[in-house]
Amino acid sequence: MSRILVTGGMGFIGQHAVKALEAAGHELILVTRKKNDAKMPDVLCGDLLQKGEPERIVKEAQAEYLLHLAWETEHGHFWNAESNHLWKKQSINLVTSFWEQGGHRAVCAGSCAEYDWSEEVSKSPLNEYGSPLRPETVYGKCKVDCYRVLERLSNDEHSFAWGRVFLLYGRGEAHTRFVPSIITSLLRDLDAKMSSGSQVRDFLDSRDVGRAFAALMMSDVQGAVNISSGEGVQLVDVAKTICELLGKPNLLQVGAFPDRAGEPLKLLGANQRLRDEVGYVPEYSLEEGLEDAIQYWRYKMVTGEMFCG
Repeated sequence: MSRILVTGGMGFIGQHAVKALEAAGHELILVTRKKNDAKMPDVLCGDLLQKGEPERIVKEAQAEYLLHLAWETEHGHFWNAESNHLWKKQSINLVTSFWEQGGHRAVCAGSCAEYDWSEEVSKSPLNEYGSPLRPETVYGKCKVDCYRVLERLSNDEHSFAWGRVFLLYGRGEAHTRFVPSIITSLLRDLDAKMSSGSQVRDFLDSRDVGRAFAALMMSDVQGAVNISSGEGVQLVDVAKTICELLGKPNLLQVGAFPDRAGEPLKLLGANQRLRDEVGYVPEYSLEEGLEDAIQYWRYKMVTGEMFCG
Protein backbone atom coordinates (compact mmCIF):
# COMPACT_ATOMS: atom_id res chain seq x y z
CA MET A 1 0.00 0.00 0.00
CA SER A 2 1.30 3.45 -0.95
CA ARG A 3 0.50 6.89 0.44
CA ILE A 4 -0.68 9.12 -2.42
CA LEU A 5 -1.38 12.86 -2.43
CA VAL A 6 -4.05 13.77 -5.00
CA THR A 7 -5.04 17.18 -6.34
CA GLY A 8 -8.24 17.53 -8.34
CA GLY A 9 -9.45 14.30 -6.77
CA MET A 10 -13.09 15.38 -6.72
CA GLY A 11 -13.11 16.53 -10.33
CA PHE A 12 -14.23 15.12 -13.67
CA ILE A 13 -11.17 12.85 -14.01
CA GLY A 14 -10.02 12.72 -10.41
CA GLN A 15 -13.12 11.05 -8.97
CA HIS A 16 -12.48 7.98 -11.14
CA ALA A 17 -8.74 7.90 -10.44
CA VAL A 18 -9.48 8.07 -6.70
CA LYS A 19 -11.94 5.15 -6.90
CA ALA A 20 -9.39 3.03 -8.77
CA LEU A 21 -6.57 3.80 -6.35
CA GLU A 22 -8.81 3.21 -3.32
CA ALA A 23 -9.93 -0.12 -4.75
CA ALA A 24 -6.27 -1.12 -5.09
CA GLY A 25 -5.81 -0.50 -1.37
CA HIS A 26 -3.75 2.70 -1.43
CA GLU A 27 -3.93 5.40 1.24
CA LEU A 28 -5.10 8.68 -0.30
CA ILE A 29 -4.87 12.28 0.86
CA LEU A 30 -6.97 14.69 -1.21
CA VAL A 31 -6.27 18.38 -1.52
CA THR A 32 -9.48 20.41 -1.37
CA ARG A 33 -10.50 23.97 -0.62
CA LYS A 34 -13.30 22.73 1.65
CA LYS A 35 -13.63 19.63 3.79
CA ASN A 36 -17.21 19.09 2.70
CA ASP A 37 -17.64 15.36 2.16
CA ALA A 38 -17.18 12.89 5.01
CA LYS A 39 -17.26 9.99 2.56
CA MET A 40 -14.05 11.10 0.89
CA PRO A 41 -10.59 9.91 1.96
CA ASP A 42 -8.41 12.01 4.25
CA VAL A 43 -8.23 15.58 3.03
CA LEU A 44 -5.89 18.53 3.36
CA CYS A 45 -7.61 21.88 3.03
CA GLY A 46 -5.76 24.50 1.06
CA ASP A 47 -5.65 26.64 -2.07
CA LEU A 48 -2.83 25.59 -4.38
CA LEU A 49 -2.79 29.03 -6.01
CA GLN A 50 -1.92 30.81 -2.77
CA LYS A 51 1.72 31.56 -2.02
CA GLY A 52 3.34 28.90 0.15
CA GLU A 53 0.39 26.50 0.01
CA PRO A 54 1.94 23.84 -2.28
CA GLU A 55 4.96 23.65 0.02
CA ARG A 56 2.81 23.41 3.15
CA ILE A 57 0.53 20.78 1.69
CA VAL A 58 3.28 18.38 0.59
CA LYS A 59 5.08 18.81 3.91
CA GLU A 60 1.92 17.90 5.84
CA ALA A 61 1.01 15.02 3.53
CA GLN A 62 4.37 13.22 3.68
CA ALA A 63 3.31 11.12 0.70
CA GLU A 64 5.42 8.83 -1.46
CA TYR A 65 3.38 9.53 -4.57
CA LEU A 66 1.72 12.62 -6.05
CA LEU A 67 -1.11 12.64 -8.59
CA HIS A 68 -1.60 16.23 -9.73
CA LEU A 69 -4.80 16.68 -11.74
CA ALA A 70 -5.91 20.16 -10.66
CA TRP A 71 -5.74 23.10 -13.11
CA GLU A 72 -7.98 25.80 -14.60
CA THR A 73 -10.78 23.86 -16.36
CA GLU A 74 -13.81 26.17 -16.68
CA HIS A 75 -15.38 25.30 -20.03
CA GLY A 76 -15.11 28.09 -22.60
CA HIS A 77 -12.75 30.08 -20.36
CA PHE A 78 -9.63 28.05 -19.67
CA TRP A 79 -8.04 28.15 -23.13
CA ASN A 80 -6.61 31.64 -22.75
CA ALA A 81 -7.26 32.43 -19.09
CA GLU A 82 -4.51 34.38 -17.34
CA SER A 83 -4.80 31.97 -14.40
CA ASN A 84 -2.98 29.37 -16.50
CA HIS A 85 0.29 31.16 -15.77
CA LEU A 86 -0.27 30.90 -12.03
CA TRP A 87 -1.27 27.26 -12.34
CA LYS A 88 1.99 26.60 -14.18
CA LYS A 89 4.06 28.30 -11.49
CA GLN A 90 2.29 26.65 -8.58
CA SER A 91 2.27 23.22 -10.23
CA ILE A 92 6.04 23.40 -10.60
CA ASN A 93 6.30 24.51 -6.96
CA LEU A 94 4.08 21.63 -5.88
CA VAL A 95 6.06 18.90 -7.64
CA THR A 96 9.52 20.24 -6.80
CA SER A 97 8.52 20.69 -3.15
CA PHE A 98 7.15 17.15 -3.16
CA TRP A 99 10.51 15.83 -4.35
CA GLU A 100 12.39 17.97 -1.83
CA GLN A 101 10.25 16.47 0.96
CA GLY A 102 11.32 12.98 -0.07
CA GLY A 103 8.49 12.13 -2.47
CA HIS A 104 9.32 9.47 -5.04
CA ARG A 105 6.95 9.64 -8.02
CA ALA A 106 4.85 12.46 -9.45
CA VAL A 107 2.26 12.05 -12.20
CA CYS A 108 0.61 15.15 -13.68
CA ALA A 109 -2.22 15.78 -16.12
CA GLY A 110 -1.22 17.28 -19.43
CA SER A 111 -3.29 17.87 -22.55
CA CYS A 112 -3.51 17.18 -26.26
CA ALA A 113 -3.55 20.99 -26.55
CA GLU A 114 0.23 20.87 -26.12
CA TYR A 115 0.66 19.44 -29.61
CA ASP A 116 0.91 21.25 -32.93
CA TRP A 117 -2.63 21.16 -34.33
CA SER A 118 -1.70 22.31 -37.84
CA GLU A 119 -3.25 20.26 -40.65
CA GLU A 120 0.09 18.87 -41.79
CA VAL A 121 0.96 17.52 -38.33
CA SER A 122 -2.48 16.49 -37.04
CA LYS A 123 -3.41 14.46 -40.11
CA SER A 124 -1.48 11.60 -38.47
CA PRO A 125 -1.93 10.27 -34.91
CA LEU A 126 -0.05 12.50 -32.48
CA ASN A 127 2.62 10.66 -30.52
CA GLU A 128 4.61 11.52 -27.42
CA TYR A 129 8.11 11.75 -28.86
CA GLY A 130 7.64 12.30 -32.58
CA SER A 131 4.96 14.98 -32.81
CA PRO A 132 6.02 18.60 -32.24
CA LEU A 133 4.79 20.57 -29.24
CA ARG A 134 3.64 23.91 -30.65
CA PRO A 135 0.47 24.96 -28.82
CA GLU A 136 -1.49 28.04 -29.84
CA THR A 137 -3.43 28.63 -26.62
CA VAL A 138 -2.22 30.00 -23.30
CA TYR A 139 -3.45 26.79 -21.67
CA GLY A 140 -1.42 24.60 -24.01
CA LYS A 141 1.70 26.76 -23.71
CA CYS A 142 1.60 26.71 -19.91
CA LYS A 143 1.13 22.95 -19.88
CA VAL A 144 4.13 22.48 -22.19
CA ASP A 145 6.29 24.80 -20.09
CA CYS A 146 5.34 22.92 -16.92
CA TYR A 147 6.05 19.55 -18.54
CA ARG A 148 9.47 20.59 -19.82
CA VAL A 149 10.61 21.99 -16.47
CA LEU A 150 9.53 18.93 -14.51
CA GLU A 151 10.87 16.44 -17.04
CA ARG A 152 14.24 18.18 -16.90
CA LEU A 153 14.28 18.00 -13.09
CA SER A 154 13.24 14.35 -12.88
CA ASN A 155 15.79 11.59 -12.32
CA ASP A 156 16.12 8.08 -10.86
CA GLU A 157 15.15 9.33 -7.41
CA HIS A 158 12.49 11.72 -8.66
CA SER A 159 10.23 9.70 -10.95
CA PHE A 160 7.91 11.64 -13.27
CA ALA A 161 5.16 10.95 -15.81
CA TRP A 162 2.84 13.28 -17.70
CA GLY A 163 -0.53 12.07 -19.02
CA ARG A 164 -1.70 13.99 -22.10
CA VAL A 165 -5.50 13.81 -22.09
CA PHE A 166 -7.37 13.88 -25.40
CA LEU A 167 -11.16 14.27 -25.74
CA LEU A 168 -13.11 12.92 -22.79
CA TYR A 169 -16.78 12.73 -21.92
CA GLY A 170 -18.93 11.17 -19.20
CA ARG A 171 -20.47 11.69 -15.78
CA GLY A 172 -19.81 15.08 -14.26
CA GLU A 173 -19.07 16.82 -17.56
CA ALA A 174 -20.10 20.46 -18.02
CA HIS A 175 -23.50 20.50 -19.72
CA THR A 176 -22.32 22.98 -22.37
CA ARG A 177 -19.76 20.57 -23.83
CA PHE A 178 -20.49 18.66 -27.04
CA VAL A 179 -21.77 15.30 -25.77
CA PRO A 180 -23.95 16.69 -22.93
CA SER A 181 -25.33 19.43 -25.19
CA ILE A 182 -26.63 16.82 -27.64
CA ILE A 183 -27.97 14.55 -24.89
CA THR A 184 -29.73 17.26 -22.88
CA SER A 185 -31.35 18.76 -25.97
CA LEU A 186 -32.76 15.38 -26.99
CA LEU A 187 -33.95 14.57 -23.47
CA ARG A 188 -36.04 17.75 -23.62
CA ASP A 189 -37.26 16.95 -27.14
CA LEU A 190 -35.42 19.95 -28.56
CA ASP A 191 -33.41 20.12 -31.76
CA ALA A 192 -29.83 18.99 -31.14
CA LYS A 193 -27.83 21.57 -33.08
CA MET A 194 -24.22 21.11 -34.14
CA SER A 195 -21.64 22.06 -36.75
CA SER A 196 -20.90 20.00 -39.87
CA GLY A 197 -19.59 17.25 -37.60
CA SER A 198 -16.86 16.35 -40.09
CA GLN A 199 -14.18 16.80 -37.43
CA VAL A 200 -12.50 13.57 -36.31
CA ARG A 201 -11.80 13.31 -32.60
CA ASP A 202 -10.32 10.79 -30.15
CA PHE A 203 -12.91 10.20 -27.41
CA LEU A 204 -12.42 8.37 -24.11
CA ASP A 205 -14.90 7.85 -21.28
CA SER A 206 -13.91 9.81 -18.17
CA ARG A 207 -13.94 6.56 -16.17
CA ASP A 208 -11.25 5.19 -18.47
CA VAL A 209 -9.27 8.42 -18.23
CA GLY A 210 -9.29 8.29 -14.42
CA ARG A 211 -8.36 4.62 -14.35
CA ALA A 212 -5.59 5.23 -16.87
CA PHE A 213 -4.10 7.86 -14.55
CA ALA A 214 -4.30 5.41 -11.65
CA ALA A 215 -2.47 2.80 -13.73
CA LEU A 216 0.14 5.35 -14.81
CA MET A 217 0.59 6.42 -11.19
CA MET A 218 1.47 2.91 -10.07
CA SER A 219 3.62 2.05 -13.08
CA ASP A 220 7.28 2.92 -13.56
CA VAL A 221 6.73 4.54 -16.97
CA GLN A 222 8.53 7.86 -17.34
CA GLY A 223 7.75 10.96 -19.39
CA ALA A 224 4.77 11.81 -21.56
CA VAL A 225 1.98 9.29 -22.17
CA ASN A 226 -1.09 9.98 -24.29
CA ILE A 227 -4.34 9.24 -22.44
CA SER A 228 -6.32 8.41 -25.55
CA SER A 229 -8.35 5.69 -27.24
CA GLY A 230 -6.18 5.62 -30.35
CA GLU A 231 -9.34 5.61 -32.46
CA GLY A 232 -10.93 8.46 -34.36
CA VAL A 233 -14.63 9.13 -34.84
CA GLN A 234 -16.42 11.98 -36.59
CA LEU A 235 -18.45 14.24 -34.34
CA VAL A 236 -21.51 13.70 -36.51
CA ASP A 237 -21.27 9.95 -35.87
CA VAL A 238 -21.09 10.55 -32.11
CA ALA A 239 -24.23 12.67 -32.34
CA LYS A 240 -26.01 10.10 -34.51
CA THR A 241 -25.18 7.35 -32.01
CA ILE A 242 -26.73 9.41 -29.20
CA CYS A 243 -29.83 10.01 -31.34
CA GLU A 244 -30.14 6.29 -32.07
CA LEU A 245 -29.75 5.37 -28.40
CA LEU A 246 -32.54 7.80 -27.52
CA GLY A 247 -34.67 6.97 -30.56
CA LYS A 248 -34.77 10.57 -31.77
CA PRO A 249 -32.80 10.77 -35.05
CA ASN A 250 -35.18 13.42 -36.48
CA LEU A 251 -34.06 16.01 -33.90
CA LEU A 252 -30.42 16.16 -35.01
CA GLN A 253 -29.65 19.41 -36.85
CA VAL A 254 -26.29 18.96 -38.59
CA GLY A 255 -24.76 22.18 -39.91
CA ALA A 256 -26.83 24.46 -37.68
CA PHE A 257 -23.61 26.04 -36.40
CA PRO A 258 -20.49 26.94 -38.38
CA ASP A 259 -17.32 24.95 -37.78
CA ARG A 260 -14.98 26.73 -35.39
CA ALA A 261 -12.17 28.57 -37.12
CA GLY A 262 -8.70 27.24 -36.42
CA GLU A 263 -9.80 23.84 -35.14
CA PRO A 264 -8.03 20.83 -36.68
CA LEU A 265 -10.05 18.53 -38.90
CA LYS A 266 -8.43 15.55 -37.18
CA LEU A 267 -7.18 15.15 -33.61
CA LEU A 268 -6.11 11.63 -32.75
CA GLY A 269 -3.65 10.37 -30.13
CA ALA A 270 -1.42 7.33 -30.60
CA ASN A 271 -1.91 5.21 -27.48
CA GLN A 272 0.78 2.52 -27.78
CA ARG A 273 2.59 3.74 -24.66
CA LEU A 274 -0.60 3.60 -22.61
CA ARG A 275 -1.49 0.11 -23.83
CA ASP A 276 1.94 -1.53 -24.12
CA GLU A 277 4.05 0.18 -21.44
CA VAL A 278 1.52 1.27 -18.82
CA GLY A 279 -0.60 -1.79 -19.58
CA TYR A 280 -3.94 0.01 -19.57
CA VAL A 281 -6.54 -0.89 -22.19
CA PRO A 282 -9.71 1.24 -22.23
CA GLU A 283 -12.70 -0.69 -20.87
CA TYR A 284 -15.64 1.21 -22.36
CA SER A 285 -16.63 1.37 -26.01
CA LEU A 286 -17.99 4.67 -27.29
CA GLU A 287 -21.54 3.32 -27.33
CA GLU A 288 -21.25 1.99 -23.76
CA GLY A 289 -19.89 5.31 -22.57
CA LEU A 290 -22.63 7.28 -24.31
CA GLU A 291 -25.31 5.01 -22.82
CA ASP A 292 -23.92 5.73 -19.35
CA ALA A 293 -23.79 9.47 -20.07
CA ILE A 294 -27.44 9.39 -21.15
CA GLN A 295 -28.41 7.65 -17.91
CA TYR A 296 -26.47 10.26 -15.95
CA TRP A 297 -28.18 13.23 -17.63
CA ARG A 298 -31.59 11.59 -17.46
CA TYR A 299 -31.10 11.24 -13.69
CA LYS A 300 -30.02 14.89 -13.47
CA MET A 301 -33.18 15.95 -15.26
CA VAL A 302 -35.48 13.81 -13.08
CA THR A 303 -33.89 15.12 -9.87
CA GLY A 304 -33.94 18.72 -11.05
CA GLU A 305 -30.15 18.93 -11.26
CA MET A 306 -29.93 19.19 -15.05
CA PHE A 307 -27.43 22.04 -15.03
CA CYS A 308 -25.76 21.51 -11.68
CA GLY A 309 -22.67 19.59 -12.80
